[in-house]
Amino acid sequence: MNDLFVEVRGLRLHLIERGEGEPSLLLHGWLDHARSFDLLAPMLPGRTLALDFRGHGDSGWVGAGGFYHFIDYLSDVDGVLDRLGLETVRIVGHSMGAAVGLLYAAAQPARVKHLTLIDGAPLAIQPKEIPERLVSHLSDLRSLKRERRRVDSVDDAIRRMQRFNPALSPRAARLLAEAGLEDLTWKWDPLLRAHSPLPVTEDAVRLIVAGVTAKVLAIRGESGFLQDEQELRERFPSLKMDYQSISGAGHHVHLDAPEAVAQLIQEAWAGPKVAS
Repeated sequence: MNDLFVEVRGLRLHLIERGEGEPSLLLHGWLDHARSFDLLAPMLPGRTLALDFRGHGDSGWVGAGGFYHFIDYLSDVDGVLDRLGLETVRIVGHSMGAAVGLLYAAAQPARVKHLTLIDGAPLAIQPKEIPERLVSHLSDLRSLKRERRRVDSVDDAIRRMQRFNPALSPRAARLLAEAGLEDLTWKWDPLLRAHSPLPVTEDAVRLIVAGVTAKVLAIRGESGFLQDEQELRERFPSLKMDYQSISGAGHHVHLDAPEAVAQLIQEAWAGPKVAS
């Protein structure tokens, strides 16, 4: 396991590299980090590169006056691939990382050989929500302090995470907490919690996703957040998608059932099923 740091448009981004061979880029969820793939990545063939998104994990925070727009994550992915000299890649994304991976696969279809969505897809935000989001954005910027959030202990962090997400298993919560803290403060930038004033709305998402050409594996945890298969197919009818659900798993499917997720991904990479 190696720590890599690359600079993309002046921002230092961190990746965890494992293995050799065909590359795969692993993209974590909101307020998570690259270490969230510690159980899954060693089970995947080839070279895996788990990225810490900007403002998360050991990657840099945006500077004074900056903000975290969703579209910035796509450009970071593009920049990382350029800096590492990777023309094509397989993407495995969880939650927000799945949404980033899906839109990136649409924007740069020639670069994405296969896409795995782990209990995640773009949020279905309607244009009518934007005015209220703009008000909330300005309110957040006035009240938010960019100081690392402190916890009393790792166990305190675990309790807080499980209050926010009761379905989070003890194993998943401990891994996320231990790797997500530094001197008992969260590594993520508090600015990440501010409302986005201009998210990608549902009408735009549907138009963008129509550009995806890669085959897609969607994996849902039994008590996870991903839409059911019929709803997801109706939302994105052009996707060449295999949809699987893992019983007993929550939103962090790759931490609750890493062996099952790894097997599904390996089978998909070897020859994915395609719905007619």
